[in-house]
Amino acid sequence: MRTLSADAEHIKLRELIDAARKEPVALVEDGGRAAVVLSPDEFDRLDEQDRIRREAKARLRVSIHREASERGLTEAELERLLPDES
Repeated sequence: MRTLSADAEHIKLRELIDAARKEPVALVEDGGRAAVVLSPDEFDRLDEQDRIRREAKARLRVSIHREASERGLTEAELERLLPDES
C-alpha cells in the first residue's frame, strides 16, 4: 500500500487517482492514517465480499435458531450463548 501525506498542498489529484488504480493509497495525517483511497474495482470487490459474509452470517443465524428451538432452548438462552459479533 502506498502512503502519501494528507497535506492538501502536496497532493496532486491526478497522481492520487493514478496511484489508487494500481493499489490502495493511505493518506497520512498527524502520524496516522486519515483515509485510504481505493480503485472502484477494489472497492466493489471488498463490498461484494462484505455482502457475501453478511448473507452467510444471516443464514447461519437462522439455522442456529431453528436447531436451538428444536432442542428446546428459549430465545433468551440462545442469545446468552451467542452474543452478537457483527
